[in-house]
Amino acid sequence: MAFNSPIPADCSVTGQGRISALLKNEYRSRLISLGVLNPGELLACSIAVGHARFTGRGSLASLPLDENGGRRVVVKQCLRGGLIRHVSSDLFCRGNRPFDEMLANRTIIDRGVKTTEIIAAIKERVFGPFYRAYLFSLELPGCIDLAAYLNLLQGKSHEQRFRAKAGIFEALARAFSAMHRNGIYHRDLHLKNVLLRDAAPHRAPELFIIDFDRAVVKPTLRPVEKLNNLMRFNRSIEKFRVFSGGAVTRGDQMRLCRAYLAENEDASRLMPRALRRYRAMTRLRMIKWGFRTRSRY
Repeated sequence: MAFNSPIPADCSVTGQGRISALLKNEYRSRLISLGVLNPGELLACSIAVGHARFTGRGSLASLPLDENGGRRVVVKQCLRGGLIRHVSSDLFCRGNRPFDEMLANRTIIDRGVKTTEIIAAIKERVFGPFYRAYLFSLELPGCIDLAAYLNLLQGKSHEQRFRAKAGIFEALARAFSAMHRNGIYHRDLHLKNVLLRDAAPHRAPELFIIDFDRAVVKPTLRPVEKLNNLMRFNRSIEKFRVFSGGAVTRGDQMRLCRAYLAENEDASRLMPRALRRYRAMTRLRMIKWGFRTRSRY
């Protein structure tokens, strides 16, 4: 098993048969006793007995990491997105994708981004250069994703919704700005990859950004990269706006953009061109989303 980067001092490599694993030493014994070296069976059995707590591209299982159940680990099989998922949803070719994500996760945390910590990465060889990938991450207790949070706000008064959304989208702008200042480009920035956790009363929820699969981590981002990342998130909001029945508005999108550009003057100069391209692409996507909307009823 070849790594593109040195193995961190607090991690170790182990394996069994077709399985290769990169484990954080602090959790090594517990992870092995859970069945980390047989991740496919562990995930399937956990879901079968009701440990599935989250859904994304497939189900994720949550398992206790200590005897009293105080800390938990989320088990995720890495699945492909885009058109390639129709050909092969769970097979990857060459490289060390789960190990690369675990190592990038450490750098992202060191640069101050609030996210979950990956404590194990598993590569299961299938045949030839093809393999399946699994990640084990510390669970962030009490969190819900941003899409679920916005849906919950629909039960509030108009004034309560306005105040809550204003605070959240301004906090998002600050979080994205900090992430970009630290040279991190999130390749899949959307509503479900932002988690919120209630803080003290009358305070804004705590915000986390997750799932940095294939993230770009470098000294600095170019202004165009910053805007592309922001527009990717705006596309997610636009799609949610179409399907959510009013949980989010164009005004919310504008608030996010204004707050972000106030902290990123280098990107603001490119905004007119980025908006023209975004609007053209959105018109095409609206046709697709419109067909999906009509098919629901």
